[in-house]
Amino acid sequence: MPFTSVIQVLGGGTPKTGKQEYWNGEIPFFTPKDVGAPYVLTTEKSITPLGLDNCNSRLYPVNTVFLTARGTVGKVSLAGVPMSMNQSCYALAGKNGLHQIIVYHYVLETVKALKHKASGAVFDAIITRDFDTESVPALSSEQIDSFIAVAEPIYSDILNRTIENQRLAALRDTLLPKLMNGEIDVSAVRI
Repeated sequence: MPFTSVIQVLGGGTPKTGKQEYWNGEIPFFTPKDVGAPYVLTTEKSITPLGLDNCNSRLYPVNTVFLTARGTVGKVSLAGVPMSMNQSCYALAGKNGLHQIIVYHYVLETVKALKHKASGAVFDAIITRDFDTESVPALSSEQIDSFIAVAEPIYSDILNRTIENQRLAALRDTLLPKLMNGEIDVSAVRI
């Protein structure tokens, strides 16, 4: 079936960079530099709610599929936390309740097909028209339910472990310097 019959292709935008009140807020701002595998939790830049209100992005929920369309073209990530994104990416969401994990796998296969078609040519951008010519396998609701029953717990575990790894890395980065400069003494700790 046609890719765009089951997946909505959404865009993003960047708030004016000269407006300080739009930047360095609590909302992660996804760009091609921020691609993670499969989940991205943190981004190089962040925006404020006012910045979100003044750009062409929306706040995309967890498990939104992000596809880089320019720069590092064809990289795919899942949002691990709610985030916005710039105009160099697409956000892909399932239509009619299509599960985001199915969307993720459809997008991975579609990107492979687009890259294959571009072999010998420079693959420098993906435009929305590219999705109009692509198709994805038609799955029955039983096939989708069977796949999701297996895949959803796996992806949930991946996300939880990614969050835990980030938390542990932050803890390490806080404690290690204190240990190295003698601020923390662990000589009495028995293991």
